[in-house]
Amino acid sequence: MSSDAQYAALPSVDIEHNEYVLDPARPKRSRIRATWLIIGVQNLVIIILAILLYIRGNESNSDFAQLPYSPAQHVLEPQLKTFTMEPNSTVYQGEPSKAVDDAWSKLYNNIGISKIPKSEARLLPNKTLPIPGDEENYVAALSVFHQLHCLNILRKALRPDYYRNSVTGYLAGISPEMLPDHLSHCVDNIRQSLMCSSDISVIVWQWDDAAQVASPRMDTVHSCRNFDKVVEWAKDHRNAHFDVNVHVKDDLVTP
Repeated sequence: MSSDAQYAALPSVDIEHNEYVLDPARPKRSRIRATWLIIGVQNLVIIILAILLYIRGNESNSDFAQLPYSPAQHVLEPQLKTFTMEPNSTVYQGEPSKAVDDAWSKLYNNIGISKIPKSEARLLPNKTLPIPGDEENYVAALSVFHQLHCLNILRKALRPDYYRNSVTGYLAGISPEMLPDHLSHCVDNIRQSLMCSSDISVIVWQWDDAAQVASPRMDTVHSCRNFDKVVEWAKDHRNAHFDVNVHVKDDLVTP
C-alpha cells in the first residue's frame, strides 16, 4: 500500500441514535411519556379554567358581591315574581279606603327601627349609636321600609281631599309647610333606590291582533328578593323604644 494513500475520516458516531437503534422500544416509551405529559397539561388547564369560571360566576351572581355589610344579608332569598300591571289588580291600588290603607300600613308600620348587637354594628360601613339602657345593642333600620313609607306618602298626596286631616289640615301627619320638602325628599329617595338597584328585567313587545299594534308587555318575570324574609328579620330584631334625646358615648370603631 502506498505511503501516499489517503484515508477518509469515519463519520462520528451518533450515540443517541445508536441507542435508539439498539433499543427499538425506547421511541415508543418516549412517545408514551410525551402523550401523558400533554394530557396532564391539558387537564391542569381545564381545572384552572373551571376554577376561574366558578369564581367569576359566584362574583357576578352573588347578591353580596359588592354590597356593604348588612346584618340582614343572610336572609336574602332570590325569588322570581311576575309583576302585575292591570289597574286595581292588587290590594295596594284603587280608591282610598281603610282596606287599602291597612294593606300599606302592614308593609312597614309594625316594624319600626331594629336593634343589632355591637359585633354586627362594628361591621357597618357607617357608624350608628348604642341604645340608651341597652348599650350592647345598637339602633338600625333597613332602607326598604323607609322607602315604602315614602311611597305611601306620595300615594296619599295624590288624594289630598281624602287624606288631609279635617282638624289639623295635615296630610299624613305632615304640616302644610313641611309637605313640599318631604314629598321632594321621598321622590328623590325612591329615584336613588331605583337607580341603585337597576332592575334589568326585560320589557317585551307583543303583537295585539285586536288593535293591530305592537304593545309593550310589562307583566313580565323579575328577579326579586323574598320580601317576607326581610320582614321576618326586621320583626325579630324590632326595638320597642329608642330615646333620641339621650346620647350614649361609646368606643365603636367602624371600617
